[in-house]
Amino acid sequence: MKQLIIILALALSFLPVVAQDIEPDNEEEIDVCQMQVDSILSLISPSTPDSTKARLYSEVAYTSDNTDTVLKYSFLSLDFCQESDRELIADNNACIGWAYYFQDKSRKALNYFFKAIDYYKNINQKSIANEYLNIAKCYHELNINDSAFFFINKTLDIYTELNDTNHIAITYQYIGIINSDLGYYSTAIDYFTKAIYLDSLLNQYIELSEDYKYVGNVEYKQKNYSKALEYLRKAVSIIDTIDTDDDYSLRSKYTTYLDLADVYIEYSEETNNKLYADSCLLYLQKINDYFINSSNFDTQYRKMLIHTKYLSFIGNNNEALKVLLDCNQFLEQDEDANDTRFQEFYEHLTNYYKKVGDYKNALEASDKAHEYALRNANDSTLNTIADFKTEQAMKIHDAEAKQLKAEKSRLTVIAVSLVVGLMLASLLVFYILRMLTIKRKANEELTYKNQLLDQQKSEIETQRDEIITQKEEIATQRDAFEAVNKNLVSSINYAQRIQQAALSLKTEIDAVFPDNFVFYRPRDIVSGDYYRVMQCGKYHVLVTADCTGHGIPGAFLSMLGISALKEYCVTEQDASEPGTILDNMRSFIKTTLNTDSNRKIDDGMDMSVCCFDFENMELRYASALHTIYLLRNGEIKKLKGDRMPVGRYIIEKEHFTTHCVKIENGDIVYTFSDGIEDQPGGDLSNPVGKKFLSRNLSDFLLANYQKPMATQCQLLGETIDKWRNGRAQVDDMTMIGVKVLT
Repeated sequence: MKQLIIILALALSFLPVVAQDIEPDNEEEIDVCQMQVDSILSLISPSTPDSTKARLYSEVAYTSDNTDTVLKYSFLSLDFCQESDRELIADNNACIGWAYYFQDKSRKALNYFFKAIDYYKNINQKSIANEYLNIAKCYHELNINDSAFFFINKTLDIYTELNDTNHIAITYQYIGIINSDLGYYSTAIDYFTKAIYLDSLLNQYIELSEDYKYVGNVEYKQKNYSKALEYLRKAVSIIDTIDTDDDYSLRSKYTTYLDLADVYIEYSEETNNKLYADSCLLYLQKINDYFINSSNFDTQYRKMLIHTKYLSFIGNNNEALKVLLDCNQFLEQDEDANDTRFQEFYEHLTNYYKKVGDYKNALEASDKAHEYALRNANDSTLNTIADFKTEQAMKIHDAEAKQLKAEKSRLTVIAVSLVVGLMLASLLVFYILRMLTIKRKANEELTYKNQLLDQQKSEIETQRDEIITQKEEIATQRDAFEAVNKNLVSSINYAQRIQQAALSLKTEIDAVFPDNFVFYRPRDIVSGDYYRVMQCGKYHVLVTADCTGHGIPGAFLSMLGISALKEYCVTEQDASEPGTILDNMRSFIKTTLNTDSNRKIDDGMDMSVCCFDFENMELRYASALHTIYLLRNGEIKKLKGDRMPVGRYIIEKEHFTTHCVKIENGDIVYTFSDGIEDQPGGDLSNPVGKKFLSRNLSDFLLANYQKPMATQCQLLGETIDKWRNGRAQVDDMTMIGVKVLT
């Protein structure tokens, strides 16, 4: 039964319309379905136990593909269920809800889906998630979308907790559908993209094709025809490789063909390009009579409308009018066709009568369109009232449930309070007895300690004399250490001047990036971090690096890196491929640090190379274990590169990757070493401290990016000092921010 529930939930996820009274064309399939139903019913007799009848009637409901039959036998099964048959009762209610949903009775369906959840509680979390998804679909059908989003999020929470990747992908897809229907196109594409990622991991090719089709349709709604064609072609390339006669797969294939035909004819009208119109005709011919043969009259109606657009585009308006008139028979056969659909049909008919000069019929068609528009307005008012009543009923149901929960909580609090009170009284008695015992023992110990004090006094006097002698020796050693330390610090300070001379001067940075700041704070006077700014042809180049270690070892590596940069980042050709610069740097480091085969050094550096092309407003970058922040209009985009350093690495790719992103005037690009994110700080109650982490760094940048760059640099230093709260700096810190100005 649980498997059947999951199958039905999957059907709800992908089948938009199921007409209950349309008979399949394949008589053999009808016989097979009826034979299965008859076979199960033959097992039931008057002497059959009620529990067995309940189970068999439920199986009949799940076997049948006719919604009236499903309802009949699900209710019969409920009549024979005992209260202890909770899962079977839940299954039947879910099945009834499914049948009402496909009869376009979403309000009725909601009641039974909620009943199913009440019985599934403490039995099957996955089934509860399935019903939440069905409830979300009902609310979406009723246009109560705040409730739809509420229950779809509950669905996603459960599937995530169960780590059910397949159903997470299904949920992402439906969230995308809701957002697309509401016009939230960017959010819809985000969720469809998540579904694409998961379905590709699971090798769910049909679902993957559907994901691409949905993205294509969202782009089509925004009139991004070239992107729509790109995604719809991806969908077709997948679905065409699947060799199956499954009804769902075939319907998915031909509806994708239809979507492609629709986009092609719209694109041809926008560009006046006949080649796109020819592609439209090609896909219409591929569909042929599939929708007629499968009794999908609403989709056949849409196909013929697209055909009329094609005929009109090539100048054959008389033939287009004839095809449009033939559409009416399929619109009449579509039981789900509403007044809006008929209004749309007569509006099309009015336009085509005008195109062929038949103004009399054009006027009649226009009157018909107006008549359906008035009826549609009245129906919309009634639906709004009905939707309001449904929403109020659900709110009352939720309020009653909350009240019952509050009453249970109150009784629980009273019971817990009584138990806690008794425990506290027992603890008080125990505490008094314990204190009396402790006081008696303390008096005995005090007498013994007084005897020890006299003995310890003489020992302390002896130890005092020894300490004075040791103190004199320590003072002598301290003076010697201070002399050595003074010489060492003097050498390091001189090394600092050499290192700073190798870094880019402030005037050099201002010449390349007029609006910038440089936050540079070594841990041990000299630093393992370094930065360089240069002009290579049309490219404005910013390099930030973090060498292994800090202090003197890190400084040696930084000087080695600066030396290599002066060789490998010089020309415009060099700057056009930041990934190649990192490749050359890695080869240089590995070669330089491996002069002795018996003594290999695996040290290297993390770094980023950012090459700004202000002519084409592009940022070409490559990154070795660095993250670059691109801040635009109050949003941060994290630009990541390769997960390997410039040096030796266990899992080493052959080349670093060059990435390219568009930039805009006013964008700010931040590059930085990991010393800022790794700095411990926070509450002193934690002696180790917590790391600053990227979350705090992102919050800081979002809060201050609109301030002058110099102010940002000052506030960054103050923020880090406040975070440290007196703790020592653990690593070199570097951050450079540059603003895009054109």
